Amino acid sequence: MKYPQRTSYNVAVRNIDKFVFDSILKQGIPATQKDPNFLRVYNGGKAIVYEIEVGSKRYALKCWVEDLGSLKFRYKEIDAYLRSCKLPYFVDFAYIEQGILVSGEKFPIVRMEWISGINLKDFISRSLNNPARIHELSKQFLVMTQHLHEKDISHGDLQHNNIMIDKKGEICLIDYDSLFVPKLSKEKDNIKGLPGYQHPKRNTLRKLSSKADYFSELVIYLSLLVLSEDPSYWDDIKDEDDRLLFSKDDFLCPKKSKVFKEIRVLSPEIEYLVMELEKSCKETNINNLQPIEKITKAYKGETKEWTLPSKKSDGINHQSSYNHSSKRIDWDVFKTADKVHSEENTNSDLWEAAFSEDIWKKLDNVTHSSKDIKEQISQSPGTQASEQNSFWDKFETLWDKVTSSITSLLNIFSNIFKK
Repeated sequence: MKYPQRTSYNVAVRNIDKFVFDSILKQGIPATQKDPNFLRVYNGGKAIVYEIEVGSKRYALKCWVEDLGSLKFRYKEIDAYLRSCKLPYFVDFAYIEQGILVSGEKFPIVRMEWISGINLKDFISRSLNNPARIHELSKQFLVMTQHLHEKDISHGDLQHNNIMIDKKGEICLIDYDSLFVPKLSKEKDNIKGLPGYQHPKRNTLRKLSSKADYFSELVIYLSLLVLSEDPSYWDDIKDEDDRLLFSKDDFLCPKKSKVFKEIRVLSPEIEYLVMELEKSCKETNINNLQPIEKITKAYKGETKEWTLPSKKSDGINHQSSYNHSSKRIDWDVFKTADKVHSEENTNSDLWEAAFSEDIWKKLDNVTHSSKDIKEQISQSPGTQASEQNSFWDKFETLWDKVTSSITSLLNIFSNIFKK
């Protein structure tokens, strides 16, 4: 079955109550740019996403321009399984196979809750003056991984763009195309993730696996601990688009890695985790890797005690200190530090600058730099698109103008004949 072109979806979305068959979205209004003739649209390699406003809530309506193949089956299973698990790390999500009518045919859609948040690297950038926040997030991350393992779930592409932090400081995972749930054990592992997060042998994994995240979980957890103990490492990685603390070369040859050597001296716990990461790098079979909770529970050495920011410094009550427990400690990520460590942290309210970090900033497997995406999404609506905009953005703008003009002419002729 041939899927509609991107612009073909516009008519159906503009008449969402008639042509979209989801009980929630049918009640909504598609968001527009400042010029109401132009819908607010986000284009990806295989999909197009519309922002839909339903009362006080926002949703993402995702439509495809290519045949999903096995993804159709995957989304059905992911949808059903996540509903049964009811974990807090996934957004409200529904796959509707015959969800939208375009040119007389019905096509699948996904409806997702729209998450306004910042990704993992932006959170780190805005927390450099409060490293205890980074450390607390590492503990939340550890708890999340254990919950995922208990439910036999792996994300498949854990990395900073797919880990969002919401206003309350809660972790939310996005982009479910690579997700593993138990009924998908025979499906191909097509999405291999970013090299700065993945095991050197990840490409040898043929089928989706519940163990696909074991390596990247250790990488992320260790990176967060290091950055909380020595935020100066941020200067080395802030402009990197495909990694946190480690690169692909570090994983290929840990003994020659500068960062492996340097971070060993930070604390006994980090030294232990570096040794475990080295062991994991040498493992030739991903299915033999150990889950992170087993690795961390085996550590019996010293742990660093941290003090969270006081009420005086950030306006929120906190406990005076914490050790390595999984107890949730609330803090408000609206608040920023008194000093600014990097040029990126220039807004007094980090969420005013976070609009472009919404859930659909990264669609499918299209590779963009964060700078390009921010420039594209934050561009003033209704103005001439820049040369950096994609072909489809330009085509969509032209097509919307044409269809808008035709509609206006038809209305004029209709009024004439009525008279």
